[in-house]
Amino acid sequence: MEKSKVEITVKGQTYTIITDDAPEKVLALANGLNTTLDNIMSSGKVTLTQALVLTALDLADKAKTYKTLSDKYKSEIADYLEDAERAMTERDRYKRENEKLRERLDIKQ
Repeated sequence: MEKSKVEITVKGQTYTIITDDAPEKVLALANGLNTTLDNIMSSGKVTLTQALVLTALDLADKAKTYKTLSDKYKSEIADYLEDAERAMTERDRYKRENEKLRERLDIKQ
């Protein structure tokens, strides 16, 4: 995809983002960030900087959790593929054995 410039506004500050992503996606992310920041700051006891740090920590935690899950699922898939490969090898061995037995039966008849 071609790079594009997208202007977003986060808590009144405008930023120009150069991205490969669709502009709609970047705008949706900015809107989500604004909503998150508004929710955190709604008590009036948290500054913008504190809200940004809390949001960054939350996102970092989620990213780490998803990375751990992704690694776990990749490992499980690799195990399933190995099991499937062993099963196919065994199936092929039984097919060959079956063919040999059929040939023996044909020879005896």
